[in-house]
Amino acid sequence: MSIECPETYILTNQLNKELNNKTITNYEVQNSQQLQQKGFISQNQTLNHLINRKILSTTTKGNTIIIKLDNHWNIIIAPEYGGTITIHPPQTNPTKFHLKIDLQTLLLTINLTSIGCIQAVETPFLKTNYLYNRDFSQKLNPLETNFTPKHFIEQLDNKKQNIKTALVGKTAVIVGISNSAFQDIIYRAKINPKRNTHTLTLDEKQNLYNAIKQLIKERLEAGGKNQFTDLYGNPGLYIPKMGPNKKDQPCPLCNSKIEKINHGGGQVYLCPTCQK
Repeated sequence: MSIECPETYILTNQLNKELNNKTITNYEVQNSQQLQQKGFISQNQTLNHLINRKILSTTTKGNTIIIKLDNHWNIIIAPEYGGTITIHPPQTNPTKFHLKIDLQTLLLTINLTSIGCIQAVETPFLKTNYLYNRDFSQKLNPLETNFTPKHFIEQLDNKKQNIKTALVGKTAVIVGISNSAFQDIIYRAKINPKRNTHTLTLDEKQNLYNAIKQLIKERLEAGGKNQFTDLYGNPGLYIPKMGPNKKDQPCPLCNSKIEKINHGGGQVYLCPTCQK
């Protein structure tokens, strides 16, 4: 289950409410040896720098969350394709986590269920961090106020590539959208995933923009996508209009059977009638 910009936005607001001005007194790493060897989780000698650091604020862009500490340290969290960030009362004993942070008045656990990262990074080295460069770039997050139809359409006009590549991945015109949201967006906009951006009409580009904004709005209002849980363990209630488990089900708009195709390095579900 992809954690995308609506979910990181929800978590960031909650983390700011709960963690600001609290001091990290200890941490514990669990079941993380292989992840540390691959660099997905920082080594303990780096994590040691977090102890006695005060949390200043939490920010997000794209799929990445950054907890800013004093003394120029940061915790970068990218749950990516699944993960939970949860707070617990100090007297509890959570057992399922990769990193547990003790803040005296509460515990924070981070658990990665698939691809993702937990890294401690000094501010001078943020610009050399892959996740920071990927998400905290000049590309816009759909939640930013300057993400306007004009800006989005101008960016698409500069691309001559597959529509998925334009919305998801390293060369995308925006950040914060993964395959899960992509399928929902192009279904709402009635665009086939194999279309190239240079074939899109002005109306279709506007439909894409509207679909992105509406999807983000609905996921925020629902507390995130289903299978997502927020900082307090509350589940998200948004059910995707298109995606896994939809194959052979009737399209809600035209009753055609939903198809599954392999495309762009993953699986995409679509309505062959609505999405031309």
